[in-house]
Amino acid sequence: MKSMLILTDFSDAAFRAAEYAINFAGQLGIEKAILYHAYRTIAQGTDFWVPAPKVDNQIYIDTMEALGLLHDQLENVRTANQVKLEILAEDAFLPERINSLCKEQGVSLVAMGVSGKSNLDSLFMGSNTSQVLKESDCTVLIVPNETVVKPVESVAFATDVEVFTQPVLDTLATFLNSLKPRVYVIDTSVDKRSNDWIPDVLKAYQPQFFHTKEGDVVKGALEFASQHKVSMIITVPQQQSFLSSIFHKSISKELAYNARLPLLSIPSKEK
Repeated sequence: MKSMLILTDFSDAAFRAAEYAINFAGQLGIEKAILYHAYRTIAQGTDFWVPAPKVDNQIYIDTMEALGLLHDQLENVRTANQVKLEILAEDAFLPERINSLCKEQGVSLVAMGVSGKSNLDSLFMGSNTSQVLKESDCTVLIVPNETVVKPVESVAFATDVEVFTQPVLDTLATFLNSLKPRVYVIDTSVDKRSNDWIPDVLKAYQPQFFHTKEGDVVKGALEFASQHKVSMIITVPQQQSFLSSIFHKSISKELAYNARLPLLSIPSKEK
């Protein structure tokens, strides 16, 4: 895992997410973190988001200046690590651009923030970024605004997936082997399952098991995280349930808005 993409709109929530992400990158041994902002210029007299040559260059300059300031702020507040910080701005529609951008830059992890309970229908950059969760082939780190910046020492794994693809297992192993955390497994099924569904990569960490009561995944996961002082929740969402339907009520969305700890979402779809 060499590169991380940190999405920003220059808000306080975005700064908190970037601050957490850059320190998390150091814990993972990531070599490069890219501070990224996608903007869309609009042609005068139209309702369409298209390049507008007369203003596009100035918007780019202003955006790069803002990214440069953010770069300097993060250099001042991050803990000591060797992660190289770069900045990148584009006139692009983020949901359509995210996967090609990650491939071009060798990105394995995308980080983004959550604005908080005052705006429950969107993540910090609105519907475009909500769609990133649906479209991204990369693992996404969601950082609530009240997240405390500190090393990840324990994780709670919660998912309704029972059959894991090899890419998912490889990604999960990469994170666990880098973090070497205490591992807890939350069974989110309505009826308690046997532990046969747990992949070997998790079993290797001798996890403790917990079953949510009455199928209340969000309440159970948050109660467990609070009681055991978990550093992070890791999930593998079903393609048509957990995070893919971000505009509807979803388990991962509720976790992100109600937890004060980060959520790491590993996509279950085939790469």
